[in-house]
Amino acid sequence: MPHWAVMGSGRTLRETVLESSPILTLLNESFISSWSLVKELEELQNNRENEFYSKLADLHLEKYNFPVEMIICLPNGTVIHHINANYFLDITSMKPEDVESSIFSFSTNFEDPSTATYLQFLKEGLQRAKPYLQT
Repeated sequence: MPHWAVMGSGRTLRETVLESSPILTLLNESFISSWSLVKELEELQNNRENEFYSKLADLHLEKYNFPVEMIICLPNGTVIHHINANYFLDITSMKPEDVESSIFSFSTNFEDPSTATYLQFLKEGLQRAKPYLQT
């Protein structure tokens, strides 16, 4: 099962897409969800007593961009998909016809473009994780 993490405060996400029933259902069924503050990850990164946690913190901080980064990773910490909250908000404020990327396309099933885009982000992460999780 992939891990889904948010680095930073993520208040905007909690007040919008993370209140959506389809998003919460997908997260509960398919992800192990967590929140990490950059300060906490930096402390883990510098704690050489536990190399495993230090390496996990390295992998996540490598992908972090201020203010909030949404990350989907494998249980071993390998990041398979991520998006910065500012970029996410920029995309969801655009008109659907102006969005070039098929990864973050809008769905007509939701009135709120941020919910549709976030759901697509999570589904893309699951697709990217499949080859690694098949036994």
